[in-house]
Order: sequence, then structure tokens, then C-alpha cells
Amino acid sequence: MVYKALLIAVDQYLNTSPLPNTVNDVSEIKRLLLEPPSFFKKENVEVFQGNIAKRDILHSALTSFFEDASPNDILFLFWAGHGFLHNNEGYFVPFDGDAYNPEDSMIKMTDVRDLIDHTIASTVLAFFDTCHSGAIARNIQHEMVRGLEVKGSGKVLIAACTSNQWAWDRNGHGAFTDYLIRGLEGEAADANGEIDVYNLYSYVSKKVAEEFKDQTPVMKSTLTGKPLLLKRVVKREGQSFGTSPAIETKIVNSSGAYFWLGDLTCEYDEYREPKAGTYELVLKNPDSKTERTLKLMQQNSGQYALSVRNFADMVTIENIRVESQKEDTTVTITLVSLGDYSSFTFPEMSINLMGKRLSADDIAMLRVRRILFGEELPRYDHSSVLLESMIINPSNAKIQVISNLLRILKEKGYTMEQIRGKVVEQLILTGTLQEIEDLTFVVENGVIKKVCLQGYRPKYYANVEPTKIEINESVNI
Repeated sequence: MVYKALLIAVDQYLNTSPLPNTVNDVSEIKRLLLEPPSFFKKENVEVFQGNIAKRDILHSALTSFFEDASPNDILFLFWAGHGFLHNNEGYFVPFDGDAYNPEDSMIKMTDVRDLIDHTIASTVLAFFDTCHSGAIARNIQHEMVRGLEVKGSGKVLIAACTSNQWAWDRNGHGAFTDYLIRGLEGEAADANGEIDVYNLYSYVSKKVAEEFKDQTPVMKSTLTGKPLLLKRVVKREGQSFGTSPAIETKIVNSSGAYFWLGDLTCEYDEYREPKAGTYELVLKNPDSKTERTLKLMQQNSGQYALSVRNFADMVTIENIRVESQKEDTTVTITLVSLGDYSSFTFPEMSINLMGKRLSADDIAMLRVRRILFGEELPRYDHSSVLLESMIINPSNAKIQVISNLLRILKEKGYTMEQIRGKVVEQLILTGTLQEIEDLTFVVENGVIKKVCLQGYRPKYYANVEPTKIEINESVNI
């Protein structure tokens, strides 16, 4: 197992203002990675900064870093610099980046993400302290591989802010990197002086959010097994690590291998879409109860809500194929969509309440909060009764709105991944959201402490971009 690092500080630019703090960022990160006891060796840590950080040079360095890796390598990428958003596409800005020609002069965030996705290295840890860096994490659950075998392996991307936010500087560092440095110095260490990626993210996210209300770090992860150890801190004189009861923090930003089909939920081994409107779920050695339930659902010829990953649809069961070989049983479920009713949908109404006009998007936000947290409306007059009806009976819903879903499912003992999957189903099939960009639970000792949601409303008009819905809520569920 070899730890390798690629550290990029784009501090100088031909066509925009410099960012001298990025050099401080990278210098401190390098120092902390190499500080004894270290998992990194000096010859395996590369740094690019100044006018060396040109597009072609950085593109070549990134390509070599990821494509030349070995299966057992641990890759650490850090990028500090300007970020640029053009036509809803995120770019990292190199020394020679040109805002008038980003496609040819900058590096697409999605290109970097693709390199991360396809490397054979067992583990990748990537940190981005740039404006709009959250764009690199879009739709990542559709891109990354599920079921990596090596414990503590997988891929983690941590961005300083969401795709539409700015990353702030102060104290000679980017704020995100400043807390990243403090975390690596020991503030994110557990009682044993060990820092793993989950505790580090939890620490950085909490500190940045406390200081800057409009900067929210984003984490996407496919780590499996025990959290990967990033650093072991040696206690300095006068320094102490946490001695209070350990807080086990879990970041849940995918539904894992769980799916929902009606009231049935279990893990799948394969999911595929052989053609538009047809979905296949493959279950290896399901229990007898699951098999019986599926066959009964097929016999009833019912219509069921399907939720998998960040996707949901109304389907019927076309076929269930059971194959048995010795002690192994494989069940393949073929599902057919009931169709996209988008041609029949129409914009939801707005309403005037106590002299204030609430748009359809405002009402959708109220519905999101009703689904997630069970928030009720104050009762004013007959217009509040109408508003209540619009929240719980949306015009384009395919399923009934369920209030306070997080608490209901948690009290029933479902896993966080299963709860997330059901929330995806509710948000999409009630017509509230059309696309979910991010849905993350921060869980401490089994309690949901924070809910982060970014999604887009249905697009009704070709010339009008869909509205983005965002939630960043501290809770105790």
C-alpha cells in the first residue's frame, strides 16, 4: 500500500486576480502529510504552483496521477484556486485560464471526476478549495462503482462549497483549508489521536458552516468498511485529544444498495436499465419472505413506487425470473415504467396568504419541509386551508404526501440508507422535485443531526430554467 499525493495551488493567473493564499494552503497540507509519523514519503508528494500550473501541465499531471496508479495505492488530491461556472458547468481555472473560452483553457470538474471514478487505485481522497467546487459532486452516485471489496477503500470527494457558492478566504488560507489544516493538526482527532476521513469532514463542515452561513462544504463518498485512517497525531505538550464518549459520525449521501418497491425494501446486487422505461433488479439469494412478497405483488398486477439511488418512478412488475444453481438463487425482477406524464403536467398554482404571495416553488419548499420534518402551517383564514390542501395534495403527484417521514421511518427501525431511499421516492413522485443533486444525512451515534438537500423542480417551460430547492437544516431525529 503506497500513499501518494498531488497538491495543486493555482496562485497566479494571466487573466484574473491572484490567490496568494493557495500557496500557504498547499505548503501546510504538504507539511502535515509528511510530518512524522507519516503514511506519505516525500518522493510520492508532487506540488504544482505558480506559472507551472498551466492547463496542459495540470491535465497531464492529473491523468498520470490517476491512470498510472496501482490497485493498492492511496491517492490524495488537493486543489486550491479559482473555480468558474459557465452554462451550469463547473471548471477549475489554471494559470492560463480564459473566462471567454473556458472549454479550451480550463479543466472541467467532470473530467477530474471521471479520472477519479475510473482509476484502479483502491482509495482516492480528493479535496477542492475553489468556488463552485460542489459541481464536481453532481450525480456522483450514478457514476461511481458500488461494492468495493477492500475495507476502508473507495472514493471520497470533499468540496469547499456547493456548486452555486463562493469559497471564502481569511487568516492567510482559504477558510475551508484553514479548518482542514486544523483538523489534520489534531482538532479532528479522536481520543487515540487518529484522524479518519469521516471525522475530518464532520469537523471541517461544522466549523465552516458556523463561521460562514453561505458556504456549505459538500462530501460524496463510496467508502466501504472501516473509515480510512488519514493521519495519526503525536500529542504535543499541552495538547489533548477528545476524552469524552466517542461520537461515531456517519455521512449518508447515497441509498447504498437498497431499493424500495411499494412497501418492500431490501438490497439488490445489480441494477440496470436495458432500455428506456424498463428497469431490472437482480437479487442474489434473497430470503423466502422477499420472494413470496414479490410473487404476490406480481399476481396482484399492481402499480408500485420504485426508488433506487437518486431515482424514482411508478412501475408495474412485468416478470420475475428465478434461477437456482446448487445453493445459489438469483431473482431477476423486470419492471416497466407507467410512463412519463410530463406532457400532461402543468405548473402548480400560486396563492396569496395574509397579503403575501406564495409561488408554486415556495409551496414546494413547504412540502419538502412537511415531508422531511413534519412542519405544520399556522392557521390564519380560508386561504391557509387552501394552502394546506396544495401542500398535501399536489396537482402532479403520483403518490400521497407523507408527513414527518424521517422520524416515522427511524422509529420503525429502518437503516439510514433505506430512509434516504424512501425520501427520494417521496420528493420525486409527489411532483415536488424532478432531480435530486444531493441528499445527505449527517448521523451521530445513530441520530440524524443534519439534513442537506439540493434538488431541482420540474421544468415546465423550455426557456425557463427549473428552480433549485436547497435545505441545510440542523435537526435531532
